[in-house]
Amino acid sequence: MTKLRICPKCKQPKLKTALNVSGWLSPDYFECKNCGYLGSLYLEIDPNELTSENEEMDI
Repeated sequence: MTKLRICPKCKQPKLKTALNVSGWLSPDYFECKNCGYLGSLYLEIDPNELTSENEEMDI
């Protein structure tokens, strides 16, 4: 099952892997195309949870 990586700042699934120049033992960095977040932390959720959460917000 595929999981989505969600930005912890804006909660959008717009993360891409950023260039990691600090070394091979350091964690990967991710960049959010939506808000510009740059960091190694991200949320990982099931795609079905994202759609049901968006439907609940529309109510």
